[in-house]
Amino acid sequence: WEGIQEASKSCEKPVTETQLNLESELNVLSDLLDDDTYPLQKAIHRRRSAVSMDRKTQIDRNTFFQFLIKTCPQFNPAPFQSFPSEPQVHLGLFVHRVNDLPTGLYLLVRNENHLKELKEKFKKEFLWRKPDFCPEALGLFVLEEGDYVGLSKSVSCGQDIAGDGCFSLGMLSAFEKPLTQYGSWFYPRLCWECGAIGQVLYLQAEVSGIRSTGIGCFFDDPVHDIFGIKDMSYQTLYHFTVGGPVEDRRLTTLPPY
Repeated sequence: WEGIQEASKSCEKPVTETQLNLESELNVLSDLLDDDTYPLQKAIHRRRSAVSMDRKTQIDRNTFFQFLIKTCPQFNPAPFQSFPSEPQVHLGLFVHRVNDLPTGLYLLVRNENHLKELKEKFKKEFLWRKPDFCPEALGLFVLEEGDYVGLSKSVSCGQDIAGDGCFSLGMLSAFEKPLTQYGSWFYPRLCWECGAIGQVLYLQAEVSGIRSTGIGCFFDDPVHDIFGIKDMSYQTLYHFTVGGPVEDRRLTTLPPY
């Protein structure tokens, strides 16, 4: 408990100068967003965590791109404008069942200012290739093609849900630099950014007619090994999976509101 208390104390934010910029300087490229007619209230009310995936549901390539576009503040400012710093979190993606897209390891770079460093820190043999028909402005890269079903399950504590869906991911956050720049109190902010990304993915899954869930149990060092991260520059803070759900009939669903 002493260690937990010490960590909690270290994460307390001191009084700092206000540096919030309420006017977004982002180049909002909203033309990449689909014209959603799905009511937000309905998506929020229907939002549920999947407990199991069916190992067969597939999504098309454009649906996959929309998931990723929605997590990028330059395309979809809300809810990311609530964070006072630039994006720190990138998505290391295990693509399993996306039509017209090779299975394999991908990376969504949510902050292009980090791209040079990511290429330096990751494995030298990675492809860094843009997928076919991917919007040019979307920072998505194929790192390595292949079957990552087994490995994605393995690094998520052996949980089938990480490999049985359409895709799963690890949220790789810049770590050493922001903590050095701001202090240890900034660590919860990195987790909050991961949480905001997760909530966007939850709602987009409902809009797409599938389900998703966060994965809190994972082995961080083996995840870093997959990407070639050998220092504290980037760390995986949260995992997530998206796919066709298998309903647990033992559970009763009641109106949420």
